Amino acid sequence: MNRSRTSSTTDKAGTVTLWGCELNQEKRTWTFKPQKEGKVLLCTICLGEKAKEEMNLVEILPPAGQEDKRTKPITIASLQASVLPMIMVGLELSPPVTFQLRAGSGPVFLSGQECYEEKGGKRRGSSEIQS
Repeated sequence: MNRSRTSSTTDKAGTVTLWGCELNQEKRTWTFKPQKEGKVLLCTICLGEKAKEEMNLVEILPPAGQEDKRTKPITIASLQASVLPMIMVGLELSPPVTFQLRAGSGPVFLSGQECYEEKGGKRRGSSEIQS
């Protein structure tokens, strides 16, 4: 049997860098500022081993200098050691992004990825498959 397949898709090469931060009583906010233009993925939010039995609320603050002052912070996680100590998020965010520990004393750990596409991908032509 002969089958032919034609593909004109572009392969996108990219770079992925891992990042993480800790929010606690002393450091309640953290701003992620990427080195290049790309996307930021927030993957995991979890309580540290020494977290107290209290509600820890993590939110994203609106960008500084935003014209619309009515924009409020967005709560993205409500964690408590005995009930929900960790969540898998999967949020794609536009940097810069500021995270804040609004309630609780933490420690709360956030982790994710920076993803950058590199320009100049390869182009595939047609190929013949025989079986």
